[in-house]
Amino acid sequence: MIYFCAQKSRRDLVLTRSPLNGIDYAELPGERPGCGTQLAITFLKDARGLALGVNNVSVSGGTAITVTGVDAASDADPLVVVVTFSGTGDFSPYTLTLVATPGGNDAPAGLDPALSSITFSFKADCPSPADCLATTCCATPAAPPPDINYLAKDYPGFVQVMLDRMAALMPAWSETHAADMGVALVEALAYAADHLSYQQDAVSTEAYLGTARSRISLRRHARLVDYAIGEGCNARAWIFLNTTKDDQPVPAGTAFYVRTPGEPTVVRPTDLPHVAALQAGTQPVFSSLCDVTLQTEQNSLSFYTWSDTDCCLPAGATQATLSGHCATLNTGTVLMFEEVLGPLTGAAADADPTHRWAVRLTSVRLFDDGGATLADPLTGEAITEITWAAQDAPPFPLCLSVTLTNDDGTPAPIADVSLARGNLVPADHGVAVTGEALGVVPKLPLAAQAATGCTCDDGTSTAVALTAHARFYPELAQTLLTFAPPYDATAPASAFQSAGPDAAVPQITVSSDDARHWSAVPDLLESPGEAAAFVPEIEADGSVHLRFGDGQYGAAPAPGLQFTASYRVGNGSAGNVGRDSIVHMIWNPQFITIVRNPLAAAGGVDAESMETIRQYAPFSFQTQARCVTEDDYGAQASTFPGISEARGTLRWTGSWYSAFVSIEPDTTLTPQLAADTRRRLDLLRMLGVDVAAEAARIVGLAIVLRICVAPDHFRGDVYSALMRRFITGDQCDGQPGLLNAANFVFGQTIYASPLVAAAQAVDGVISATLAQFGRLDAPWVDGVAQGYLTLGRLEIARCDNDPNHLDRGTFTLLLDGGK
Repeated sequence: MIYFCAQKSRRDLVLTRSPLNGIDYAELPGERPGCGTQLAITFLKDARGLALGVNNVSVSGGTAITVTGVDAASDADPLVVVVTFSGTGDFSPYTLTLVATPGGNDAPAGLDPALSSITFSFKADCPSPADCLATTCCATPAAPPPDINYLAKDYPGFVQVMLDRMAALMPAWSETHAADMGVALVEALAYAADHLSYQQDAVSTEAYLGTARSRISLRRHARLVDYAIGEGCNARAWIFLNTTKDDQPVPAGTAFYVRTPGEPTVVRPTDLPHVAALQAGTQPVFSSLCDVTLQTEQNSLSFYTWSDTDCCLPAGATQATLSGHCATLNTGTVLMFEEVLGPLTGAAADADPTHRWAVRLTSVRLFDDGGATLADPLTGEAITEITWAAQDAPPFPLCLSVTLTNDDGTPAPIADVSLARGNLVPADHGVAVTGEALGVVPKLPLAAQAATGCTCDDGTSTAVALTAHARFYPELAQTLLTFAPPYDATAPASAFQSAGPDAAVPQITVSSDDARHWSAVPDLLESPGEAAAFVPEIEADGSVHLRFGDGQYGAAPAPGLQFTASYRVGNGSAGNVGRDSIVHMIWNPQFITIVRNPLAAAGGVDAESMETIRQYAPFSFQTQARCVTEDDYGAQASTFPGISEARGTLRWTGSWYSAFVSIEPDTTLTPQLAADTRRRLDLLRMLGVDVAAEAARIVGLAIVLRICVAPDHFRGDVYSALMRRFITGDQCDGQPGLLNAANFVFGQTIYASPLVAAAQAVDGVISATLAQFGRLDAPWVDGVAQGYLTLGRLEIARCDNDPNHLDRGTFTLLLDGGK
């Protein structure tokens, strides 16, 4: 029989309605399951009339066995016929078939063909965990897959795919109206599919530096190669306030505004229309960085010139004398030196606006050694002596007083060409936003909550080590988060506006309603799991997103917490406004009359663009941050503060190499500078190499110029003109002198022709020739004959012409002719 059927009716029909007989079932007799060699066949009716022999029994399946005997049904058991085999079978199913003739297909006479065959197993009595009765079924054929366009990736494509499928499933459905439920469901599903498709595309797009469209993605890619992108820096400015009241406080956070036409300089807080006009402007807003107390005395301070006229504060000066007993000046006070009159005309309109410079006082001397008020002993006028750091030294000479000529030819002395002003407020670009609600941390879905724990066999619960956390990624309402360097009230004034974006930090703090304060960090990789930290991530449009930790790197916000943020907005080069552009504030005009920034706001740097990140980030790890060759030691030392140039040399010291770094300092090589250099290089040196710092080898030059002076020029005038050019400082036009140490570098070849050409260009010089040009340590070298002097790689030429240090070079003029 080739069929299997769930309802078997043939047995009942043969048993009740037919004279035919048939097999009912079969058993394996014996006490050893699976090892028997006989099969007891039970028929539906009396089988004693069946003449069955060995040739009437056929067995197939499993290991080949043969029939060796057939015991006919007996009177004691008329339904059972026992068949004996040559051996026991294996675990395979066997089929026993009764046939009329050996090798034939017909059943013996009197047997039903459908019930003349039976399937059995020799191992039917072996232990089994399941029912031994085999169940069969008619498997449903697999349905052909639907014809779906898998290239559909947008909303119209998804709608068309779903409508095509609906047409195949429900041919009678032809509704196309938008209000139909079926159409509405199709469009809703297409929207969800389109959103998911966008996410898939975004994941593949943002996964690579070259294709990412999000600046946040580029930031994260850059961090993988240890490249920290620049978020920019805000601008900073000194604000001068002219006050009419002593001890007038100006608290930190006071806002100053760029010039707005039609608005008064100082707006009363109660003057709401003008206040609204200032606050609604699109120009940068500056805020004071610290509390400042204004004094009327500091509105204008005059320089004291000790009864001399036509005076000038030279470039590089670090001290001055002020008129009067300036009791309100203290160490740390910032003064602005400003030229207020034109030195050539005496008119205020002709004052050079570039001749302004801020200094922070390092000392203020108001009393003499005896405790009396400091005064000029000649005139008895009270004076104040002030000093400031070398870093604040003005780079240009400042004219203090001049003498002009009246129309009648009489002299007209003019004092106070330049003044010093106090009442300076440090301010930077940015507006405060306080108490902005960031929302509530969402709670986990039930499925996610169940996944965070497990139940043990004893019924107790335990938490999983890495628990799930809700996604909390809030966005600030305002854009252009402020990045500013910390304000140091003790640093030189020149450092205030020169602090770059490397020192800038985001101006934002976040608080949660569980009394925790969260701090901004560059990344969360170094934050422990309990650290209340977050990372501000800024998109290309300036929008700011806050990324919190996951419990392993930074604390994860607990579901249900309410977060608020206080921050400042205003960043980049937009804050670099020009001088005298910041002219408004909200205050009492009775106490403050002038608001201005004498110096242009500076330091504002825009955030790094996406294209810049793509170009620079892949190569950041190639930056040399170690010293291998001797040139590496010099190159790295040259980047350290206080060092203008350096050269490295590897020397064998007997057991190992030592890297000797020859330093040309900005001023002098102090023991502290040498120690700092060794400490910094120790972090970059190769293993097994020592580091030592030494001064560069100074080679003094001996220069003698023979000058022929024109007959119509005084020899003394030509001499003075030449010496003003051949000096180690700066010339009157601000250019460095020809013998300035900054003009000489390591290993430089010194040529004679520039010296001769500079002397020849002086008015009154007919000719200039070199009488001597050589090295003090090698007088046999004739630089005049060869036209140049060569130096070793660790040598620096100097010609200071200092009689106290003749070893640093001498310069001599031999003049002939003239008057």
